[in-house]
Amino acid sequence: MNRRDFLQRSIALPLALTAQPERRAHVIVLGAGLAGLSAALELERRGIQVTVIEARTRSGGRVHTLREPFADGLYAEAGAARIQDTHAHTLRYAKRFGLTLDPFFPSSGSRVTCVAGRRFVGPYELAQVPLDFTEDERRRGHMGNLIHYLMRHVESLGNTVSENWPAADLSRFELPIDEFCRRQGASAAYLRMIGLGHDLTGMSTLQFLRESALSASTKQWYKIRGGNDSLPKALASALSENVRYGLPVVRLEQDDTGVRVICQRDGASPTIRGDYAVCTIPPPVLRRIDTAPGWSAGKQAALIGVNALPMARTFLQTRTRYWLAQGSHGWAFTDDPMDVWDYTRDQPGSRGILGAYQSGRPALHASAVPPRERDALIVERMERVHPGLRDQLEATASYSWIADQWSLGASALFDAGQLSEHYQNLRTPEGRIHFAGEHTSPWTGWMNGALESGERAAAEVATRAIG
Repeated sequence: MNRRDFLQRSIALPLALTAQPERRAHVIVLGAGLAGLSAALELERRGIQVTVIEARTRSGGRVHTLREPFADGLYAEAGAARIQDTHAHTLRYAKRFGLTLDPFFPSSGSRVTCVAGRRFVGPYELAQVPLDFTEDERRRGHMGNLIHYLMRHVESLGNTVSENWPAADLSRFELPIDEFCRRQGASAAYLRMIGLGHDLTGMSTLQFLRESALSASTKQWYKIRGGNDSLPKALASALSENVRYGLPVVRLEQDDTGVRVICQRDGASPTIRGDYAVCTIPPPVLRRIDTAPGWSAGKQAALIGVNALPMARTFLQTRTRYWLAQGSHGWAFTDDPMDVWDYTRDQPGSRGILGAYQSGRPALHASAVPPRERDALIVERMERVHPGLRDQLEATASYSWIADQWSLGASALFDAGQLSEHYQNLRTPEGRIHFAGEHTSPWTGWMNGALESGERAAAEVATRAIG
C-alpha cells in the first residue's frame, strides 16, 4: 500500500463508520376501513413506513358482509353494498386485486311499491295513488316532479369534485329536502313520495343534489362476487403485519416533532409514535377522543355538528325465493319508509334473503327496541310487501350502525347549512394530522369516496414527508 492509498482509506474509514441509512418517515393510520387501507397502501408505495391501527378485530369498517346465521353459505351486506360504473377508484382496486363484479340490480322481474295502503307490482301512475296531488303534479308524473322540484338545480352546483368546492354561494340549497320542495309548491302528497324507501327529512338539499350530480352519468351498478368485504380483506392482506387490530384510540397528541396515538387494550395504554397521522375516524366517534392540543375552532365545530346517518338493516332468510314466482324480483319501496332488497339473486341454492333497509327516524326507532321486537316489526311489514313471507320464514338477523360503537351511524349526514360550512373543515389537516374518510370526499357515503379520500390524504402527507 503506498502513501496515497493509505491516506484515502484513512479518510474513508471514519465516514463509513458514521454513515447511517436514511430514516423513513413513519405515518400512523387511524382506522382499517377502505379510507385507511387505501391511504396506507399509497404511503407504502411512496416508500413511507406505515402502521394501521383499528379498534375492531376486522378490516373494512362500514363495509361489512354478514355470513351468520345464514344457511347454505348465503350472505348479505350489512354496510356498503353498491358500486357505480363511474366509481373509478373502486373499480381500479377491484381490478388490482382480481375481484369479479356482478350486476347489482336484476334484469328481470318487477319492483314492488307500497304507498298509501296500495301495493303496485311494476310501473304505476300517480293517478293510481290515493293521495291529494296537485293537478300539475299528476300531469308531470313521478319523474317529472323529481326533475321539477330537485334535479333541474343540479347544474347550479358547479364542479362538485374540485378541491375548493363549494366555491360559489349555494346557501339557497341549504334547506331540508322537504322544506326546499315545499317552497316550490310541492304538495304534502308529493313530499310523501320523496320519502319512498328512505327518510330524507333531515338531509340537506345540497347534499342530495351533489350526490345526484355525481351519479347522473351512471349506467350500471355492481357488487363484488362473494361479498363486498372481499375488497377490504384484499387491501388488508397486502399490508400484512402493518395492520394492528383491537386498538381503540383514546387520545391524540402532537407537537412539532411528531404524533403520539394513545390506545387502550386490556387496561393498558399502549402509545404509538409517528411523524404524521392519517385519521379516518368518523366525526361522531372522533369527537369523543381527547386531543392535545385541541382542534381548531373550525374543525371542532365540524366534528360536533356533523352526524352519521341513522341506519339499520334486518335480514329475513326464507325457505325459497318465492317472490320470483309472484313476478317480483324482490326489490321494493314503501312509504313506511323501507327499502327492500333481495340479496341472494346470484347466490347458489333455493333459499333467499330479503333485506329491509331503514334510515333516518325509522332506523332510530328500530335500533331503540330489542332485536326480537325489531325483527317482528319488519316481518309484519315485509308480509305486506311480499305476501307469504310468514310461511317461508326460517331465520332473522339485524345490524344497527347506530349501535356500532366504532361508527355511531352509517355515512355522514349533512343537515341544512352544514355542507357549505363544514365540508372543507373536515378535510383540512391539523398540524401533523391529515384526514380521510367518505365524509371528506365528494362521494359521501360510497366506497369510492373512502378510497379516494385515502389516496388524497396519503399524497398530502407524502408531500410533507418526502417532498
